[in-house]
Amino acid sequence: MQLERFGFTATESKVYIALLSLSPATGYAVAHRAGLARANTYDALDSLAARGAVSRLPGRPAHYAAVEPDVLVGRLRREMSRDLASLAGELGSLERRPRAPAPSGLELVSDGETFLDRMATCARTATDELLAVVGPWTAEVYADLEAVSRRGATARVLCLGTPAPQAATVRSVPVGEIEEYWGGLPVALVADRRRTVCGVMHGDGTVAGVVTEHAAVLPFVRHLLRRELASAATQRLS
Repeated sequence: MQLERFGFTATESKVYIALLSLSPATGYAVAHRAGLARANTYDALDSLAARGAVSRLPGRPAHYAAVEPDVLVGRLRREMSRDLASLAGELGSLERRPRAPAPSGLELVSDGETFLDRMATCARTATDELLAVVGPWTAEVYADLEAVSRRGATARVLCLGTPAPQAATVRSVPVGEIEEYWGGLPVALVADRRRTVCGVMHGDGTVAGVVTEHAAVLPFVRHLLRRELASAATQRLS
């Protein structure tokens, strides 16, 4: 059962499925429908109630109702997002130092997953300012972008479509037009005038990306991002 992939036991899964077709119902009725011992059923009902998957209704004997599947899925999605954001923060705090750039001062990245990881690291290391142009194709790092302002740093983000990070300026551009102009899906970040991650992502999971702290590259990328962000903000006001 799919529920078991999200931390539910096999017994809890059977009880929830049985209760969906019976709600509201007593523990005895649920046990009978699920083919389980009553003691195990009541234990599972208590665990499901603690996770918000089941509600215990007032009155005697006690009746239970299953939370609607879409509500349960939404709750699990939010829990997972919080847990993943917390894990990212904990793992980020264990980083002793940023990955050393290549001898040329540039790290060339061709793998999409690696590129997203470099983006997340760039955002997590920003302590003063983060400038970024992203799009829905980088949704995996939205939590890291949103966390920048919560740390007290300035975060100015332009998103070329929706969904977008919270507080980002949104400029909706058809993906086809973006790919025709850029030859792919563009991404650019600059953290603290110290590190930049920029590149063009492709639908096959590859990317033409660069990560660098080189003083000859950073000022140019930051200047272009500031101009793009200022232009987007002016368009939104008008």
